[in-house]
Parts: sequence; structure tokens; C-alpha cells
Amino acid sequence: MRRRDILASGRGLLAFLVALASAPTLAFWWSSAFRRGTAGAKWSDLGPLARLPEEGGWVGRTLALERRDRWRTDTTEVAVYVRRADDRVDALTAVCTHTGCLVRAAGAGFECPCHKSRFDGEGRCLGGPAPRPLDRLETRLENGNVKVRYERFRPGVAGKERSEA
Repeated sequence: MRRRDILASGRGLLAFLVALASAPTLAFWWSSAFRRGTAGAKWSDLGPLARLPEEGGWVGRTLALERRDRWRTDTTEVAVYVRRADDRVDALTAVCTHTGCLVRAAGAGFECPCHKSRFDGEGRCLGGPAPRPLDRLETRLENGNVKVRYERFRPGVAGKERSEA
């Protein structure tokens, strides 16, 4: 065997060992690179049902959402409106469907301070440039606690489309 052949096989063996050693890192990166964060995929706890007023009026609350993106976890707070109706709870996003500004309670309904869209007490659009009603969120009761599944929807479109942002 010539010296040149021995060096060539040594380089091949070294390249194989480097590839083998970096395979777990590459596999982790590849699996997490194409996975989206889970901002709206989990249920968030709002606390006991007894803390919501029984009159049935909308109450503003904030949800803490965790989003895991590769190796980092971010926590953001989002605003929602909830109301109690007997043993059921309704929830609306506080995001205007026109451009995504936060709506505020105004009288028996809601109003967007950015472009003056108005919504009634059920979240239906009464006027302004908003293309659809306020978006409803899924709710459930678990052991006396209210759970809300928060999702983001694209503003500015007539249909309710999930947003990735």
C-alpha cells in the first residue's frame, strides 16, 4: 500500500467521524427548523368560574401565552373578553378585525379606537371598516376553572383565517 492511499483513506475516515459526531445536532436543527411556534395551540387557564360576574356582561382579561421556538421560550400577554352565561363561558378576542388594533368596551358593545369600527354586545360589526365580527374563541370548563384556546386570525379579510404570526 502506498503512502498516498493511506492518507486518502485516513481523510475519508476523518470525514466519516465528523459527520457521525454532528448528526445529532443536525437532526435537532432540522426537526425544529420547520416546526412553528405554538402561540395559539394550547389551552390557557383564566381561573375559577366563580370569579366571573354572573350578570353576563363582558369582562376584560389577559392570557399569558407561551411560544416555544427552537430552544427559546417567549411569553406574551393577550387581551380577551369573557362573559358568563349560566354554566357556559363565551370569549372574544380583543383584536379588531380591520387592522388588528385592540378594541375597548363601549356601552353595551365594543369600539376600535384606530378606525372607529363598532361592534354590538355579541361582537357583530355595527359600522366602520371592520370586515367581520370579533373572533370567538373556544372555551371549556375543567374542574371549575375556565380554559380558553387562544388563536390569532388575519385582520382585514372577510373570512376567519388563522394567522401564523
